[in-house]
Amino acid sequence: MNANENGLKGAGYKAKVKFYTCNGSGECIKVCPEKAITEGPQRMPAAVCMSEGGYKMLPGRAVIDEAKCTGCGDCVSVCPNKALEMVAV
Repeated sequence: MNANENGLKGAGYKAKVKFYTCNGSGECIKVCPEKAITEGPQRMPAAVCMSEGGYKMLPGRAVIDEAKCTGCGDCVSVCPNKALEMVAV
């Protein structure tokens, strides 16, 4: 069930990131009509192996600008990790 199916969208709602579920796929950033979602700082992997090539930083998690979010719910619908939810404000 997404934001459009359960009716949780519109002026009385804002998108919220479930911080530990977000893996930084960036799908939400692509669909936000208000450009209210940006990528946070890159993260270091939990398990770091310092062999030949070093390590690769992970993408940053989604960050939502609540002042720009209109509560449309588009981001909730596209997140492959179900890391976004609509909450009442």
